[in-house]
Amino acid sequence: MLVLVVIAFGYIQPLRSYRDAQADVAVRQAQVNRIARVNATLEERLAEAETAGFVEREARRLGLVKPGERLFIVTGVDAWNRARRHG
Repeated sequence: MLVLVVIAFGYIQPLRSYRDAQADVAVRQAQVNRIARVNATLEERLAEAETAGFVEREARRLGLVKPGERLFIVTGVDAWNRARRHG
């Protein structure tokens, strides 16, 4: 009986280590999945950034204009929208 208790006691630590390792693997797999999703999003953004339309949109967002175009700055749009809604 004592021999069986000693043998059973010998299995406790390896079983705990195995269970802890499984939990660690699950955490790491979740991290890998999250990083893979972020990577896919970045790949899509990179592919979009290589298009002419993206470059033009970003240039417009920065206030740049094409040669020969005129830049018009319209102010007070928010106030006009509020007055139109409440008026």
